[in-house]
Amino acid sequence: MVAAPLRLWRLLGLGRSPLALAVPLVRLGSRSAAPDLAPVSIRSAGQDVPADPVSLERAFPHATDRIVVLLPGADEDESVWQQHLDQVGGTYASRLSSLLDWTPVHLRAASGSGVDVAATLQALVDGWPGDVRRIALVGHGHGGLVLRAACAVRSLTARPWQDLVGDMVLLGTPHLVVPAGRALLPAARAVDEELAGIVTDDLVDADAEPLPGVRCVVVTPHTRLQQSRLGGLVGGLVWWRHRLPLRPRRARALFPSATLHHVPTHEISLANHPDVHQALLAWLE
Repeated sequence: MVAAPLRLWRLLGLGRSPLALAVPLVRLGSRSAAPDLAPVSIRSAGQDVPADPVSLERAFPHATDRIVVLLPGADEDESVWQQHLDQVGGTYASRLSSLLDWTPVHLRAASGSGVDVAATLQALVDGWPGDVRRIALVGHGHGGLVLRAACAVRSLTARPWQDLVGDMVLLGTPHLVVPAGRALLPAARAVDEELAGIVTDDLVDADAEPLPGVRCVVVTPHTRLQQSRLGGLVGGLVWWRHRLPLRPRRARALFPSATLHHVPTHEISLANHPDVHQALLAWLE
């Protein structure tokens, strides 16, 4: 649950930042959050964890100086990372914790924007039991877009959490953006958006600047790679099939410096995929 000081930090600290005000809400889904559900929550053992030092030390008694933050996608919670557990034998959180000494922190964004996530992560770092040396971000689906928006928020605090981020891994997150507008065939367009990894610029801030020095990897299913083998070029062509004439048709990269890494899914979700397990251990070593 986001405490009152955290809300005050967001309103006062971020409110003075022009870029923070420019970061739009990233829509996480069509559902409405329950009235008593915080926009963004830190989660541990199925419970919300207040972002204060006492609560964080109780929830993370073996906290290390490396935090891996996992944010699920639209209409998902932290249980999404446990898919195919009987086949895979672990989760990204469990493997990174036991093998590389990362401390996993799950977030749940019921209706939060990038600003809400940024405020929550700042409170997490400020209240963490010990110094934080490094942060890695792992987002699933549109959760990756929310993390992107959070990274673009400029904080006025003396020790911004963004300065600690070294890696961002995005699993099935749309990596191309096109102008929003009316389409001729909305249903077919939606399918092509998913296959090509496209999102519209009314859902994301296409001009948000990436964090300097952060290594970014976008993991896509093989079917998506086939549809966007030439990145923005093919993405733009796929989009054009369902666009009205005279509308802009060029797709832009949301993560221009990212490495695209594709895996064959074979009906195994990217939220807990054996190939991603191996890759994560190499990337976050």
